[in-house]
Amino acid sequence: MGGNAADIEIRARAFWTDTEGGEHAVGFAASEDPEDGYVIFEGRPGDRKGLYLEVSDEIFAAKDAVEAVVFSPEGFVLTIRPAMQAKLGMVGEVAVFVAADDAEGQAALAVLRGML
Repeated sequence: MGGNAADIEIRARAFWTDTEGGEHAVGFAASEDPEDGYVIFEGRPGDRKGLYLEVSDEIFAAKDAVEAVVFSPEGFVLTIRPAMQAKLGMVGEVAVFVAADDAEGQAALAVLRGML
């Protein structure tokens, strides 16, 4: 994930996924302590406009905020729609790194791919 540095970088070591009804949730965090940084996605697969995004604090959350998610061998880069950046603390880009040998992390990435 080269190029310009993201506004937030998370070296994810804690992950969670949940499915209830048709809704999916997936999260990536630097640790079990939310203060260390995290990103959460919640919604129905294929419903980008209804996708809820939270970045490191529940006050920095919104629906229909995802411009793009670009996956790479190291994880993914999330780009937030310019119109939603103020609602998400002026964050435009979040890079999330997941170790290739972390089975839980790779499973969480698979859930995210399925949602998008």
